Amino acid sequence: MLAARIQFHCRKQLHDMVNPSERRLISFFAAIWVFIVFVSVIDGYLVYRHRQQMLHVELNPIGRALIQWNNGQIWYLLIIKLVGTVAACAALLVIHRVNVRFGLAIAIGVAGIQLSLLIFLIAT
Repeated sequence: MLAARIQFHCRKQLHDMVNPSERRLISFFAAIWVFIVFVSVIDGYLVYRHRQQMLHVELNPIGRALIQWNNGQIWYLLIIKLVGTVAACAALLVIHRVNVRFGLAIAIGVAGIQLSLLIFLIAT
């Protein structure tokens, strides 16, 4: 009961501290951030699903090298993709916390790149 009261009180304070336009920016950032994670998960899934052909179809030379270093397996590539996604998304959250508008601008740029990747993955 006490935890619920504290949580309600904190939410109410946050709601009172942030004006409506700021809340919209935060919601928009959250949606973009989730989209970035979503595309990364799809990319990782496709790597896993087509793991037998990845050495031949991977276009990124670093990705190809990671597969070769792992004797034709995809695990090094997937680990590096995971670490990169976590680092990028964490950096976006930190930047957004420091400056909402700047964080949103960077997130929009990253989402544009992710959208290009998604279109490429769908087209091929």
